[in-house]
Amino acid sequence: MVEEESSRTLAPVESKLGEGEVCVEEESEEDSAGLKHATDVASPGRDKVEQHRVTHYPYRSWCKQCVMGRGVGKPHATVTGESSVPIVGMDYFFMTKEGLRRRDELAKDLNDESDEAIIQARSKGEVVKCLLVRCFKSKNIFAHVVPQKGDDEDHYCAKLAAGDIEWLGHTKIILKTDNERAVVALKHRVATHRNEWTSLDNVQNERLAAYESQSNGGTGVGVKIVRGLFRTLKLCLEERLGKYVPVDHALMPWLLNHACILLD
Repeated sequence: MVEEESSRTLAPVESKLGEGEVCVEEESEEDSAGLKHATDVASPGRDKVEQHRVTHYPYRSWCKQCVMGRGVGKPHATVTGESSVPIVGMDYFFMTKEGLRRRDELAKDLNDESDEAIIQARSKGEVVKCLLVRCFKSKNIFAHVVPQKGDDEDHYCAKLAAGDIEWLGHTKIILKTDNERAVVALKHRVATHRNEWTSLDNVQNERLAAYESQSNGGTGVGVKIVRGLFRTLKLCLEERLGKYVPVDHALMPWLLNHACILLD
């Protein structure tokens, strides 16, 4: 009985003062619940910091290189209508002193969309060409520095992509690229190697509609994911060395591949 009376006194009370006038009595301050706040988080110890700097994975907000390299974070989108056959996307991207760039992003950086501008930047050692292979089902990512786009005489790029796909262990796959001629030629070359893969029974090529490069967005997401960790590792390395490491240095192909291994 006492509890019922006390609960009634805590609730707002309305009393009529006159026609059309209502007075509301609020709860007293002493009866309101206190606000909760997060406790202070202590800075990580030196041993923990050094252990994290080996891989910089996963992301840590207290790490300067993590914040500089991938402070925005990775988006988590819900995938609907997933194909029963694993889809493997392939695309080219570029390594510059600002980080990893897709073709459209590089054109904005150079203020020139022509292939001649990219060729000149490559000859100066300012741009390095790379290949990305990503399985949409397992989320495995592979990236390699390559000498050129398309199918070369020795089929070097195709062999790299073929090795990555074989490592995935799928029995059937769908190869997906945009409509750029160089990557389409590479896709067809990779598909011709299917008879050499004992673990692969069937390879299908998915052709996108004209001007629908955004349909290969899963590969673009892979470039963004690799870009963040790669930049983080490069920044940390440069801070420890006390000097800038150019993108055409022999260490960069290893660092790019290392970033993908950490993400897998």
